[in-house]
Amino acid sequence: MARADLSTMLGRLPEPISQVQAQPKAAGEQAPKVAITKRPAPANKEATKAPKAPKRASSKLSAPQGHSHYSQLERKEARLREDQYANLTMHARRLNRAKGTGGERITENTLIRIAIDLLLANIDSLEGTTEDELTNSVTHRVAT
Repeated sequence: MARADLSTMLGRLPEPISQVQAQPKAAGEQAPKVAITKRPAPANKEATKAPKAPKRASSKLSAPQGHSHYSQLERKEARLREDQYANLTMHARRLNRAKGTGGERITENTLIRIAIDLLLANIDSLEGTTEDELTNSVTHRVAT
């Protein structure tokens, strides 16, 4: 599939809103004057509309064999410790090297989704009021 040209995606952009009139600045003169011009109305009104937000993915992903396609995933930011992120990166790279060619690319996000699935599978054993207590309650269950 060919890449879309950025100007095609955005539509042809009209002239800039403002242009600085370049005038030589002599000692004691004011800053350059700015001429403000209005943009002409676009010929294609569709090009000015903001893109529609993607539809929310259903809880049951339709990707084959339980694999998630990027466009079906919801964005969620999380704060990770430096050691967590470094370990995720190291293991994602190791797994990609080990799998050889073909298959899906394994990323840090892939490993995070797997960890979340494991957490949710053991959510009933989750107990505690601090992160350490919650971690201990679920790691004890997974380890046994």
